[in-house]
Amino acid sequence: MSKLQSPGDIRCWHSEFASVTIESKFLHDHGNVIQGESVRSLAFCGIFFCAFGLADLAQLGYGDQALALFLARLMVMIAALIGIVMIRRSSNPARTAYRVATVFTSLAMLTFLLVAYFRGDLLLHGMSMAIMLIIVYLFIPNRLVNATIVALSASIAFLGLVYAVDMISVRQLSTMTMLLILANLFGAIAARRDSHSSRRQYWTRQILISQAMRDPLTGVFNRRHLNAGLLDEEIDRARVNGESLTVIICDIDGFKAVNDTHGHQAGDTLLRDFAHLLLSMTRDGIDTVVRYGGEEFLLILPDTDLPDGLALAERIRTKLTEAISMHGDVRINATASFGVVSTCLLPHLPTIASHALIARADELMYAAKRSGRNRVHVAEWNVTSSI
Repeated sequence: MSKLQSPGDIRCWHSEFASVTIESKFLHDHGNVIQGESVRSLAFCGIFFCAFGLADLAQLGYGDQALALFLARLMVMIAALIGIVMIRRSSNPARTAYRVATVFTSLAMLTFLLVAYFRGDLLLHGMSMAIMLIIVYLFIPNRLVNATIVALSASIAFLGLVYAVDMISVRQLSTMTMLLILANLFGAIAARRDSHSSRRQYWTRQILISQAMRDPLTGVFNRRHLNAGLLDEEIDRARVNGESLTVIICDIDGFKAVNDTHGHQAGDTLLRDFAHLLLSMTRDGIDTVVRYGGEEFLLILPDTDLPDGLALAERIRTKLTEAISMHGDVRINATASFGVVSTCLLPHLPTIASHALIARADELMYAAKRSGRNRVHVAEWNVTSSI
């Protein structure tokens, strides 16, 4: 039996969200954090590479070999500076930081291998290599898969270099091999745990935010989210883009009678079914459904003019009259009244207060109830030109 995938699932070995969309949102939200950590890590590593090069010059003198190794380390520092500039200027700092980290750690490891080859002292450099592996996995932010490829490649190259030079015994080579395997395992496990932890915290925070914004009974947005500026943002967006905006308020007719006759649980079933009907008939990711009151719902429809808003309200009204909500053996039929108000917003025209737009739709909805219920009343909101 296949296991259903949750949006918050994390891939086991990649330590990233299985959903590409959620992973992109995570990187976008954590962009500033990843940017700051990457800049500090690259600056630190670049400075220390250069410092070790200066130490070699002081100990070995200014011969051609020592000078060449210093220049190689200086190139690593320059690469770090270039990477810092790229990350700071990037519109997507997290992904840029990962690319820079992969290139920088590859260059740093290559330089380290050159230093180890010309300097000798491979046992001493074996300890340094283990430390470098930990830096690749944990210190410089990167995708786990990229860090693993760089670290394993460098480890194999280093062991190959040791074997080719043949300056240590088999026992020492086996000990060094175990040391590098341990460093890789420790670094990969620690990096995986850190990556999982940060993503679990992010997903938990997203769930809490979603719960705070949504009505627990119906799953649609709640009044609190609306009051936080939801409609104001849509008005501003429509005004900038010169688009129409339509608002629909719908209220279930005779809802109190349903509660009185069949009980509040039956009323809850009707509310859930109506909310699901509204969600199914609106555009996912574009339109917004809000539980405005007890049995009253608000629909915000961007880039929708009055005829399209009226057509949608009529489709919902018709569909509701044909639908049956089942609560146990109880069959519940319901109707709803609708108020639809639409406006065309332009950058050079005055804006509209969100509460005024909702109030007008509310008036139209109550007018529909007074005229017999199960009706749709509409109006165009004309914005006067600014002086």
